Amino acid sequence: MIKFLVSFFLIFLSGVSYAESVIPLNEFGRLPILHEGRIKPLDSFARIELIKFAKRENPNGLIPLEWLARCIFDPATAVQDKIFLVENAETRHIMGLEERKKPFYSYTELLSGLEKTKSDTAHLINNLPDKLTREQQDLLSIHENALQYTQILRSFSSVLPLDVSLPLDWKKQAGLTDKNTVNFINLQKISPALEEKIKNIVTAKGEDPNKYNPTELELVMLGWKIKTIAEAGQNNNLFRIIPISGEGGFASPWELINDGKGGPKSQNILNNWVTLSHAWQTQDAGAWADAIDSINHHYLSALPENYDSGRIWVETIYNSISPFQISFLLFSLSFIFSILFFINHSQKIYRIGLFLLICAVISQSIGLAGRIYVMDRPPVGTLYESILFVTFIASLLSIFVERRIQNGIGLISGAVVGVILSLLAFSLVGEGDNMKVLGAVLNTRFWLTTHVLCITIGYGWCLLTSLLAHIALVRQSISRKREGDNDDHHLSHMITTHALFSLLFTTIGTILGGIWADQSWGRFWGWDPKENGALLIVLWLIWLIHGKIAGQISQMVWLGGISMLSVIVGIAWVGVNLLGVGLHSYGFIDGVFWGLGLFSALEIAIITTMVIIINKKKKVLNAV
Repeated sequence: MIKFLVSFFLIFLSGVSYAESVIPLNEFGRLPILHEGRIKPLDSFARIELIKFAKRENPNGLIPLEWLARCIFDPATAVQDKIFLVENAETRHIMGLEERKKPFYSYTELLSGLEKTKSDTAHLINNLPDKLTREQQDLLSIHENALQYTQILRSFSSVLPLDVSLPLDWKKQAGLTDKNTVNFINLQKISPALEEKIKNIVTAKGEDPNKYNPTELELVMLGWKIKTIAEAGQNNNLFRIIPISGEGGFASPWELINDGKGGPKSQNILNNWVTLSHAWQTQDAGAWADAIDSINHHYLSALPENYDSGRIWVETIYNSISPFQISFLLFSLSFIFSILFFINHSQKIYRIGLFLLICAVISQSIGLAGRIYVMDRPPVGTLYESILFVTFIASLLSIFVERRIQNGIGLISGAVVGVILSLLAFSLVGEGDNMKVLGAVLNTRFWLTTHVLCITIGYGWCLLTSLLAHIALVRQSISRKREGDNDDHHLSHMITTHALFSLLFTTIGTILGGIWADQSWGRFWGWDPKENGALLIVLWLIWLIHGKIAGQISQMVWLGGISMLSVIVGIAWVGVNLLGVGLHSYGFIDGVFWGLGLFSALEIAIITTMVIIINKKKKVLNAV
């Protein structure tokens, strides 16, 4: 354990403690990095990595970009940041961590537990997640996160100043003066000669350090430090910020050294990063700005020809404004004002609520447009993205509903669907909104534009139609008028119209999905759970619509069935993916399973209760 700690600090500890940052970080956050298959700004990288460790963007008030800069330029300080969230009490006990109100721990606090549980996790790595207990999954996740964190900490260990002293003759061989700091690249120049000298010492005096004189012992320790740093840089390819001219890719600083990647342009960029590191350590804002300008200048000639720097700028703006969080706030306020409108029927409150709903939809559209531009593909490719798009569609349609009827029903429908789906999106975002690159089969622009958008438009239309049916049931259950006297005929007609559009889009989307499957997998229909789910929506709507037209189902069955569309869509959209089988499965997720189950049970209970109340009221009114 002591050796582990010593080796860690020998790699990073520079012997200098830097002051709190006064460096501007906006331009630093726009520097590009190749991460998870796409070029993104450092701002996104910092947020994604911090969320991975802490499950949130700002643990204990940390600013992601400042945290990242400290990690790569001043790792000796960064290891004290409490960024690792250990929520499971059993895991904390196993790792010997102290209990605290907010269970965040620094890397140094985890070291002892990581060393103690290293052997316990070795045999867990190759197991499937569903074969592991919750405690085992948490423990393995902490070890994986700690390993990734050390890669970030060691990103620039090859160029950071080291707390080592060189004898004068060795310093001359390394081409250093008394004013120069020592780093791993300097030491590489003397490494072959140093290895030969150490080999002669060991041959002459053996491996017992007690037999070495002070000069020999100093040389042996220096050789061990060089070896330790070199081992720390092996396979360190996470921080890929150096573009490789002619190859169209990026390399990490360690890859330039270990794999011999790059050329003069790459070396110039690395040198500028070294200058940037020194500017951070000395808190020299002027040198920092000059270094970033120089890096950007060299990037222009080294980046791939098809690289669009505008995407980096748009993504940083997207990160800073968080359009979907803004839209959630606006949806919530719109919901409050819609409730107030139904209480006192104030036109001023109505206009404010409608304005907030429109602003929420605009914020959603800005967010989706930004994602389309940054990802260079249609906006729906993952479950999380589909929720964002369905929220936009359902709330946009609700505005058109409100424009037509102007009685607050469209207003409250849009607000409710916006709030509920936004909360669902936040619960499923996982390790941040990282705009992942899709697999080759999925990343087909034509089918993402046609099938995926069509089926998700169908989902959104179904949910709005279901919500309108809920409102119709609520109005009838609290109304004191006879059925023939109430004012729900117009709403009922609108529900029928929206049900037809829902059927249209889900049917076309399902057929397009079959054509895509035929082209990708060689079969139009394979009874995959996702295919069955889409078909379930189509069959449910066909049954209700034809039953209503043929007069085979009552008005209550019609409204109850349309209201149940929310459950049918939930099962087809999310539920079938939890089965763990099929080409669309993302595996069983405990929280999603219980959430969907609770939602379905509540919907069935609410709809059934309202139908029973309405039927009882009918009997009483008819008797009168």
